[in-house]
Amino acid sequence: MGRSSSNKGITNRNANVMYAPPNTQDNTQSIRRIPGVAYGEQQDLINQQKAAPLPKTARESTLRQAQQEGMQRRGMKPPAIEVFAETQRKDEPVTAGLPFGPGINPQPDEQIYQAQNIKDFIYQSWVETGDDSLLEFL
Repeated sequence: MGRSSSNKGITNRNANVMYAPPNTQDNTQSIRRIPGVAYGEQQDLINQQKAAPLPKTARESTLRQAQQEGMQRRGMKPPAIEVFAETQRKDEPVTAGLPFGPGINPQPDEQIYQAQNIKDFIYQSWVETGDDSLLEFL
């Protein structure tokens, strides 16, 4: 009995499977210098960034990008907010709008509505980004 014709041309040399090539792409954020930091502290920050690099596609930036794309599709512009500006409501307690503490508190029906809006936002963010870690918040 002879060899099967189905394996003609296969030798030990060409039957080997090629190994996966090494990943040569840098998938981490570049090292960033923080302005206004003294030299010694700056070097410490750079060393920390080198020791634990962040991925280029951090969840926060992906979510922020999805939010901006959603706003653009609706023809809206993201609000320009100066986060370090002084408050424009100096007499309002920081607990205003929360369901406890001094200040104007939301009504129970409004709380349920707000909670549903948050759940809808998280779900839409999951649909747009595919980030399964968002599902734990639903």
